[in-house]
Parts: sequence; C-alpha cells; structure tokens
Amino acid sequence: MAPKSRSKSLARAETQKKALKKSATTAAVTTEKKQVDLSFLEEVDSSIDENRIPKVFQLLGFGLAQGDRQCLLAACSAVERICQDKEGFITLVKAKGVETMLSFLRHLPQAHVSPATSEAVNAAAAAIFQRASTWLDEVDEVDFDQLQHVLHLAFWLGSEDEDVALSALGAIERFTLYRSENGATLLQSDVLQVLHRIIGHNRAPELVSEAFTLLYRLCDAPAPAVVPLVTDESDLVRTVVESMTQAPLNMRLQLAGIRLLALWSQFDLGEDPAISDQKDLKQFIREANGYEVSREVIANLKRAGLSHAAAWMSTISSRLPQNVRGKESKEYPRSASKASGGSSRAKSK
Repeated sequence: MAPKSRSKSLARAETQKKALKKSATTAAVTTEKKQVDLSFLEEVDSSIDENRIPKVFQLLGFGLAQGDRQCLLAACSAVERICQDKEGFITLVKAKGVETMLSFLRHLPQAHVSPATSEAVNAAAAAIFQRASTWLDEVDEVDFDQLQHVLHLAFWLGSEDEDVALSALGAIERFTLYRSENGATLLQSDVLQVLHRIIGHNRAPELVSEAFTLLYRLCDAPAPAVVPLVTDESDLVRTVVESMTQAPLNMRLQLAGIRLLALWSQFDLGEDPAISDQKDLKQFIREANGYEVSREVIANLKRAGLSHAAAWMSTISSRLPQNVRGKESKEYPRSASKASGGSSRAKSK
C-alpha cells in the first residue's frame, strides 16, 4: 500500500474511533442524567420547594415530547404526590403549576400519544382538580390572604372542571358574606371576569344559578362601585341572558337571572357625576333582549298554571328596560371572547 493511502486509512480509522468514543460517552452521560432525573422525581413529595416544581413539569414535558414513557410516568406520579396535601398544592399553585398542567392537557390531542400516556397525564390533572376543589371547600374565609388563590383557581380551573367551579363559587360567597370589604376587594380584583368565564364555559343549571346569585350579592353595592366594572365586562350581560335561554324551564335559574338583570337596571347614572360618562347598563340589557326573555319565562309559568309564580316574576321583570318598538336588537350567537379572554379593563393592565 502506498504511503499516502496508508496515512489516509489510518486517519479515517482514528476519526471513526474518536466518533465511537464520543458517542459512547454521550450515551453514558445521557443515561446517567436520566437516572439522576428519575431519582429526583421519585423523591418528590408535598414538601417540595417552590423553585423545584418547574423542573418536575419540565421533565413531564420532556417525556411527553420525546415519548419517554418512564420519565413521563415518574413526573405524573410526582405531581400527584405534590397534591396529596394542601401545603404541597399551594406550593404548586405559587409555582404556576396549574397553568403549566393545563397547557399539557391542551397539547395532548395534537401530541398523538398512546392511551396509557394520555391516561397518566389526565390522572395528574385530575389530582390537581380534586385537590383544588377540596381546598376551596375548606379555605377559611377569615384568612384574607387566601383570597388571591381563590380567584386564581376560579379563573384557571373553574372553566375546566364543574366541581372546581362550584367549590370556587362557594368560597367566593363565603368571603363576600364574611365582610362587606371583601366584596369590594373582589370587584376590584376582576371577579366579574372570573364569574363570566365560569358561566361562559358551564351549562349546568345549578352551577349557573349559583353564579347568578353570587353576582347579585357582589353587585348589590353603590352604582359607582359596580357600573364601571360591568361596563368593562359588557358581554357579561349578554352571557347572563343567553344562559337563561339555555334553561327556559328551570325557574330557579330564571328567577336568579331576572333578579340580577333587575338589579343592574336600577343603577341610575344621573345620581353620581363620577359615573355620568359610563354607558347605561339598561342599554346592555336592551341589546341582550333581557325583557323579551323575561316575558317568555312568564308565559311558560302561565301555561303551566302557575299564575302566582308568574305574577311574582312579572313584578320583578317590570324593572327591566323595554326595547323601543321597531328597534329590537337582533339575536346573536353566544360570545366566547369575553368569557374566555377577559375584560377590556384587564387587557389594558
């Protein structure tokens, strides 16, 4: 063999040897790192520090993206252990674990993962939902500092799980009834946006009735404290009326809805110069055909032979503004933008 050919062969062999050595080293490092990560996940429990929770979800996302079932299952089990008690759950909430888990859930349909993988992720999410519902049921309304977590869970999970939504409504109501100042704080903390989101994503009449009742409690305040906020969340009026049309025979829901609309109709902008430049809530009710819906409810009661209930409902609905003849507003589809995206005031922050 010629010297040049021999040197080329030796160089090629040396290059291949280095490549194999590098590949083996990389594989060893990868295996070692995976073992370290798995050991970390196995040690995770509800006493985990807040700054370590993002790593749990990072590994969950890695397992989901790379199809690493072992890593994924370990991460999902770690999330379930974190949610075993309220201390670990609140730590997860502070670390934005709720939002991260929801992003994984929304990614599942496009990920084309196996049923077992999907089941593991859903089980971890279910653990969060269940603990959230339990925590909301047990939270002490005396502890004002927990109010921020109540609103956070209501906003993110109230539209995802009916049990969480009901528990959130109950918790908000307890805080509102405990101190009137809490109601004012909730209004300033975009609680109308939160309730709008819950109503917009849930159809259960019992849940919607509870939401209407809670809205009434919160809005039963001086006009300057309510009108600007309802105006900013203007589609809330439309959503209330549309929710009433979804359950025309549920009289409890209809009564709660008409009573709420009647309350909003009472606010007179002329009473306070501070809100004189706000849009009249009566106009929102007219545009949503609130009065027409109430007349249909009364007609249903009369057809059922419940004349006393019809008279009672008619008295309440008499406060609702009527459309000017020939200028009735047209029907329009349910708007999800406000219910899911938030108010204009929240967006401007």
